[in-house]
Amino acid sequence: MDTRTVALTRDSIQEREALLERAGQEWADMFHSHSGARYAWDGIADFDEDLLVLESPDGKLLGALSFCTRNGDEKNIYVSRIGVILKRRGYGKRLMQEVSRIAAAGSQGIVALPTDEGRLLFRGIGMRTRPGGDPHQLDYTFTPDEAKAFAERPLEIPAPGGRAS
Repeated sequence: MDTRTVALTRDSIQEREALLERAGQEWADMFHSHSGARYAWDGIADFDEDLLVLESPDGKLLGALSFCTRNGDEKNIYVSRIGVILKRRGYGKRLMQEVSRIAAAGSQGIVALPTDEGRLLFRGIGMRTRPGGDPHQLDYTFTPDEAKAFAERPLEIPAPGGRAS
């Protein structure tokens, strides 16, 4: 059973400021050498977007995902930033599954503009590149049906120190 929790933050500036302070304390030794911590921090710091935060059972911050809808495209949720502090533990998948649930509830698709690390995650969960997109900055998508299917799919949880089979 996955005991990690995902919390959604929308408009609370105080909540965001408290999360930034926690991230600064918990991730202080990671910021200069860890891109996942930096992306998560940037997502928390973007007060204009909605935020998902992943926490361990003991309350440690494991990652964050920021997302929004864009004027003129209410059919999709855009994932702006996603970052996790440990790779290959299912943290990114867990965040993507939660944003997929939100998209499915609104009959929306998902568009993600990835970093090099993000490409691996998005391909790994079955997202495809959007046809006709900029070939220099490919974005990855789920249709509304694909977002719903991913939201409902059981995730394999890796054992501590390992990968899911």
